[in-house]
Amino acid sequence: METILLFIAGLVGGTMNALAGGGSGITFAALVFTGMPPIIANATNTFAATFGYITGVIGYRKHMVGYWRDLAWQMPLAFIGGLIGGWALLQTDPQLFAAAVPWLLLLATLLFMAGPQLESAAVQLGGARMKAIGAFAIFLTCIYGGYFQGGFGILTLAALSLGGYTAVRAMNGMKLLFATVSSLAAIFLFAAEGKIDWLGGLAVLVGIGIGSYGAARLTDYVSDVSVKRASLSICWLVTAYAFYSTYG
Repeated sequence: METILLFIAGLVGGTMNALAGGGSGITFAALVFTGMPPIIANATNTFAATFGYITGVIGYRKHMVGYWRDLAWQMPLAFIGGLIGGWALLQTDPQLFAAAVPWLLLLATLLFMAGPQLESAAVQLGGARMKAIGAFAIFLTCIYGGYFQGGFGILTLAALSLGGYTAVRAMNGMKLLFATVSSLAAIFLFAAEGKIDWLGGLAVLVGIGIGSYGAARLTDYVSDVSVKRASLSICWLVTAYAFYSTYG
């Protein structure tokens, strides 16, 4: 029964991650619900989510054509950020950090909603400067992602907006690529410390892989406006759920 629950949570979470982010909050909650200690659940969640990130990148690959020059120097930042975040998780109590997650989700949702204003700022400040700001924001979000996966996708979309990116499908693909790189860095540390429940993670991983790839392919048949509306709706739902589960 627990395996089925984790698979369903992965299916839902993978779909959400491919569209906007926030799905890892669902899978993390499901892992904790099965009785895993928070640190184990968090590390296992990172392991399970990574396969979904990879399949999502494959689904979005044609939308990232033309962005690889930027990605070539941004991905090392994501890897270093993931290492720092993973190390921080192993040194601290994740329950303390969980109390701040709803507020971080709210901030990320507001930033994503302010996308048009950020695009105008990118034009005024100049592309090179905005890309530098965006790269630093991506580095910080990858530290966050290495530490705690919940809301990572939403924060990364906000960071990409700060960098002046505007194509929503390309942004979703880039988001998943950064998530892959930073998560692999963190997983290396988690596995070395024996903090991953491989069996439970596998159940979530299969669900995430199916949901993430399917959602990425689905966006080929809907407009950018529809994708943005769906993404923002998911962001607000995840944020509301985080406040309710933490303070309700």
